[in-house]
Amino acid sequence: MVVLELEGSWEDILRRGAELSGRRVKVSVLSDEPAKPLDEVAERWAAGAERLVPSPLSPARQGDEAELERLLVEKFRKQGFTF
Repeated sequence: MVVLELEGSWEDILRRGAELSGRRVKVSVLSDEPAKPLDEVAERWAAGAERLVPSPLSPARQGDEAELERLLVEKFRKQGFTF
């Protein structure tokens, strides 16, 4: 069974109505708590990561920093974080 997971405002979900027509759906209403800014969450995440890997990126891996940042931003945006 393939599961399609959608997250957003009710209006965002309604825009996908044609795609969902005739399909079984499950709706969960999330809390009204505002999303935490990405920089606040990332700071805590980075602090934890620094304890695990205290050494800086090697010169050969420094080019990966931009890709890592892009992936983190994408991940947290999908989770509803704003920054």
